[in-house]
Amino acid sequence: MSRARGFTLIEVLAALVVLAIAMAAVLSGMARYADTAHHLRLRTLAMWVAQNQLSEVMSQPQWPEEGDQDDTADMGGFEWEWETTVQATQDPALRRIDIVVRDADGENRYAQLSTFMRNPSGSGGTAPP
Repeated sequence: MSRARGFTLIEVLAALVVLAIAMAAVLSGMARYADTAHHLRLRTLAMWVAQNQLSEVMSQPQWPEEGDQDDTADMGGFEWEWETTVQATQDPALRRIDIVVRDADGENRYAQLSTFMRNPSGSGGTAPP
């Protein structure tokens, strides 16, 4: 009597378990990739909001006053909260400008941009050597 050649039920089940584990790992990796891509997109959009706000401040004809200013902006289908803080520095001819961008709920900070602006009129003086 000849014996039939083939896979036993145990061998087929073992192969299915290995395949299921491999597929779960692939799906988990793809989900992490999608989450990371979404987060990077949000950070990019928030940085654009910060850069737009910095351009607004820098393009004003007058030197920015010290203090805080905040508002919202739409970018990429999302609403963002931004806050601009203008501070004096040790050099009276310079101001520090910090811009923070958060999501609409204000819970997550996605971008922060800092720069210094020189007084365009040149007044304010500089410290003597």
